[in-house]
Amino acid sequence: MHLIVDASNIRKGGGVTHLQEVLNAVDFKDFGFSKITVWAPMSTLDRINSRHSLVFKSHPYIEQGGGRAYWFRKKFDRYLSNDASLLWAPGGTYIGSFQPYVTMVRNFLPFEEKERDRFKYSKTWLRYLYLRHTQTYSFKHAKGLIQISQKTSEVINSCMDLHGVRQVVIHHGLNERFLAYPRAQRDYSEFSDAEPVRLLYVSPINHYKHQDKLIAAVAKLREKKIPIVVDLVGPAFPAAKKVFNSIADRLDPDREWIHWHGEIPYSEVQAYYQKADIYACMSTCETFGMILLEAMASGLPILCSNRSALPEINGGTSPEVDPEDINAVATELERLILDRELRVSCALAAYERAKTFTWQRCADNTFEFLAECAGRD
Repeated sequence: MHLIVDASNIRKGGGVTHLQEVLNAVDFKDFGFSKITVWAPMSTLDRINSRHSLVFKSHPYIEQGGGRAYWFRKKFDRYLSNDASLLWAPGGTYIGSFQPYVTMVRNFLPFEEKERDRFKYSKTWLRYLYLRHTQTYSFKHAKGLIQISQKTSEVINSCMDLHGVRQVVIHHGLNERFLAYPRAQRDYSEFSDAEPVRLLYVSPINHYKHQDKLIAAVAKLREKKIPIVVDLVGPAFPAAKKVFNSIADRLDPDREWIHWHGEIPYSEVQAYYQKADIYACMSTCETFGMILLEAMASGLPILCSNRSALPEINGGTSPEVDPEDINAVATELERLILDRELRVSCALAAYERAKTFTWQRCADNTFEFLAECAGRD
């Protein structure tokens, strides 16, 4: 069988990581595929190990992105070889006429009205409305649909009738370089202004990530003389950063305890995990929660959002809280800080659970499903 992979709209972030890890891990011939042709930007193809029967292709319009990349995807069928058995579109959108094809749910912001409307009337909001339209079409006409969490499956199936579409839930895997056995936890008496609790949150500053609520909760703890500082790592969505700055300017005008480090190379994130005492994950809309999984693997006790797919990944290993309830966040965070034994047990449980998420399992399950959709004998 010949598998065509349409990754023409995958150029950065988790989509590239997923494609790279799955194709590098799998022995696709074990699943009946004799050849795989991958269409993607060159920057994406460069991260996939080259091997026999794995063909890489690109196109100038793919490299240019935007409207030209859209035109390419619309006309993509003309580039499909006659011997193609199945098309896999891991980017979530396929608008051609080839059958059979399998796609994936990578982002359910377009399908969560409350979360989508945090961007109301902006270009981002319009883009999410457009994606809802194109991806609804893609999902409904697919032979198979890969969901990356049970929560995602529930949301998508509540938005549309997918009767007749074969579906499967396949969790992502973990890059093993993040695995670090939990360090010894300090007793609360060992924290001080000179050696404060370091609370880490790695995520873009955005409306649904709620960094503003987190620093407001931390301010309540500092009013109680609890020595704690916040390290925020990630880029910023301009409108959300404006809101964040207005709150941070009021709470900590000199930035003595609110430290935003901006976007850093992915290879350097691990160092921040190793310096942190507690990790906070405050998002209200996550299709999976890869950054949460990396924090779990890093041996950190975690304060986890009780929304979207995050509880599914957390698996009850750490306290969960409504990230929009500032008082609740402050209360649970204080409990973690004061209770050393709770931090010890949470960190160990999170670490052990994180080890169960492997890219080998993800790759094998993905190709087993693709083979079924291709009609493998």
